[in-house]
Parts: sequence; structure tokens; C-alpha cells
Amino acid sequence: MYKFVFDLDSTITKEELLPMIAKHIGIYEKILSMTKNAMQGNDNFEQNFKSRISLINDLKIEDIQNITKNASLNPYIVRFIKENKNRCIIVTGNLYEIIYPILKTLDMEDKCYCSIANVINNKIVSVEKVINKKDIVSKFNFPFVAIGDGANDIDMLRLANVGIAYGNKYNLHRELIKVSNHIFDDDKKLYKFLNTLL
Repeated sequence: MYKFVFDLDSTITKEELLPMIAKHIGIYEKILSMTKNAMQGNDNFEQNFKSRISLINDLKIEDIQNITKNASLNPYIVRFIKENKNRCIIVTGNLYEIIYPILKTLDMEDKCYCSIANVINNKIVSVEKVINKKDIVSKFNFPFVAIGDGANDIDMLRLANVGIAYGNKYNLHRELIKVSNHIFDDDKKLYKFLNTLL
């Protein structure tokens, strides 16, 4: 019996969260460009992510969450997770403090692996640890389906019993396509396919 492992940004959500936050502080284009470089594998993901977080560290966590709670979600992916919560896991490079409103909406607060923030005075001052998705999923002792969209998902999909590249925002990385068993760009079609794997 498969478990289902989802990336979050641009997989569960329709957009990357850090550029969404950046719109509110006037640095959207800068963070969007950095995010694209990370997702395409042009930059080291860990260093790129830490740099992006440093650009929003003046914001209070509640202000960040007031932004991210309004993120548009892919409705059929949300539906699948809610219908199969006990078999779904989220593995994301993002920070719990940023993604919490989405996890709460999905009732997945305790079913998520994510990066760790240093928080002082209700602000994210730095990133303590960026998770390595390969390290996380390589410890799984069950068969799993992995769904992701970026360069940092390549190893996760490679190690999965079924790897699915989901491209709804940026052009998919060539290596991600190479390691994928299936490719979808429509969440309804993905939903129907995932149901065949239950």
C-alpha cells in the first residue's frame, strides 16, 4: 500500500510562497528570480533558500502567515490529501512558520517534514537547517508515491516507487522529467491518477 509524499510550493499551492510574501515588501522580482534559479537547479538550493529568507526577516511571523493563508491551492490535490490524510505526507524545503496556515487548512500539521528556522522576537532571523529531501525519504520503510515540481525534488522522485513530476508553475527541470514515471500539469487529472494507486 502506497503512501503519498507531496512537495508543497507550486505543487499543493498554485504559486511559490516566498515571491508571494515578497510582493508585500516590494522585492517580488528579486525573490521570484532567485526562486526560479533554485527550482531550476541553477543555484545551490540551501544557500539560495537561506538568502531568500534573509530578505524577509524583518517581517513578523503573524504578518507572514496572514499572507500565506491566502495562497491559492490546487483544489484536487487538496481534495486528495483530505480524503486520504492518513496516507499523505508533506516534504518541503520551506519553513513551518511560513507554511503553517496551509498545513492547518489541510489538517496536516503533524504530517510534514520541513526546514527549521531560528526565531527571535516573533521573527525568522535565519534558517537553522534546510532539510534534504533525499535524506528524509531514504529512511521511509514503506512504498511511496512522490509528487514534486522542482530540482530539489529530483532525488525524492528517484527514490519513490512512483515518481510524478507536477508542472503547474515553472518549466520542469530536465532531470526531474527524466526520473519521473509520470508527468501531469492538471491537478484534476493528477487526482484521478492518484486514486488509481490507492
